[in-house]
Amino acid sequence: MTSQAPSDAADFLALLTGLAATADLGGLRYDASLPLLATRFGDPYDSGRVHRQTRWPHAFGWGDAWTVFCRCRRLRSFSLPTWHGELELPVDGGGLRTYGTRVTESALTAALAAAGCSWESVTYQNIPDQRTLEVAPAEEVRVGFVLVDRLDQDQPPLADWLLHKVSLWGYDHPDCPEPDRTLPDDGWGAAEL
Repeated sequence: MTSQAPSDAADFLALLTGLAATADLGGLRYDASLPLLATRFGDPYDSGRVHRQTRWPHAFGWGDAWTVFCRCRRLRSFSLPTWHGELELPVDGGGLRTYGTRVTESALTAALAAAGCSWESVTYQNIPDQRTLEVAPAEEVRVGFVLVDRLDQDQPPLADWLLHKVSLWGYDHPDCPEPDRTLPDDGWGAAEL
């Protein structure tokens, strides 16, 4: 795979704003088809089973985008490890583009507000140095922006929290139909349970 020149955090912030507004990150969107994404971005790498006992749901990835698909080959969730400071995302035709991911909470909330997005702040009593801004771009679909108050526990808390992880997931997936055992394997384990 080829990699394009790195982009700064402003480009990544624009992608995040689009994700919050549309539940789509450059083609990675809730309910997207695995075969269509493979046609667009190239074959994903196999990240393995989500549960040991069954093949589905199953994780695949393009660059640093970790995706989970149901056996119907529809995207159910994805996550981006922004804590690395940069990550690679797939581009049309194959290849990857590197983005800087050091986005502050103030920059993120300003961009979300400018795009007309509203969010709920979710905190957990047992994790005082973390919070999530949760956006609902569509009914039953959520985007979570996990923020932390420091990059390393040995450092003092930051005045402006930093983006740590981005997630997309949905609540509305109905039961999948049973796989058609008469069809040939699609390369992603269609014949496997």
